[in-house]
Amino acid sequence: MANFSFYALDLRGQGSDPDHSRRGVRLDLESQIRDMEAFLKAVRKEHTEGPVFLMGESMGALLSAAYMAQGRHARDYFVPDGLILSVPVVGLSQPVPPLLRGLLRILGRVAPKARFSPGRFVKSKSLSPQITRDQAYHEALHEKPHHIKNFSLGFLIELGDLIDASDTFASCWDIPTLVLAAGCDCFVKPKQISKWFNKIKAVDKKLHIYPEAYHLLWHDWDKEAVMSDIHDWLTARI
Repeated sequence: MANFSFYALDLRGQGSDPDHSRRGVRLDLESQIRDMEAFLKAVRKEHTEGPVFLMGESMGALLSAAYMAQGRHARDYFVPDGLILSVPVVGLSQPVPPLLRGLLRILGRVAPKARFSPGRFVKSKSLSPQITRDQAYHEALHEKPHHIKNFSLGFLIELGDLIDASDTFASCWDIPTLVLAAGCDCFVKPKQISKWFNKIKAVDKKLHIYPEAYHLLWHDWDKEAVMSDIHDWLTARI
C-alpha cells in the first residue's frame, strides 16, 4: 500500500521464534503484551511523526485486543492511533463442551506439553481445517518453515482462556477500530464477531464482513477487496 510503512512482529512461541524450544509450547500472554508494547515503541521511534496503527490477524487480532485491554494498566503504556482486527478469534464456531474442557485441564496439569492440532477443536478430527479458498497457498503454508502443525495442550488451554476473556476487552478502548470478518470462517462465526464488535465503545468503528471468504482474509480470493478496504480506512485517518 502506497504511503504506508508496515512492520511485523514475530510473536514469541510462534513459528519464527528463534528459540525453537518455545514454538507452540506456551502463549504467555504477559510476555506477549510486553513484546507488543516494545514493538510499538520501536515503530514510533522510527517514525516520530504521523499515526501508528496496530493490526492483527486471527490470534494476532485477539492479542491486539488483549493488549488494548490489559496493557493500559502499565505505567508507560503506548496507545496506538487506531486498530485493525482481522478475523479476531473471539469465540469458536464449535465451542468445546464444558466437560471436555474440564478433562483437558486435568490432562494439561499432567502432560502440558502433549501436542494437538487446532483442527481437532474445529472439526473434531485431526485433518487440517480449510482456512483459505486459495488451495495453492493452503498447501504451500504447510510446507513453510514457520508452520506449526501441533500446539501443546498448555498453549491451547491458555488460548481458550484468552478467547473466554475477549468479551471484557471490547469496552477498554475508544480509538478508531476496523474489524474484518469472513462469512465461511472455520474457527469463528461472523455473528460472533459482530456481537463482539457491538461492544466496542469507540465511536469511530467499522465492521466489514466478506460473505464468501475463509479465515485467512489476507490470503483468500477476496484479498484485493480486503486490502482495498484497509487502505481506504487508513487513508481516511491520516
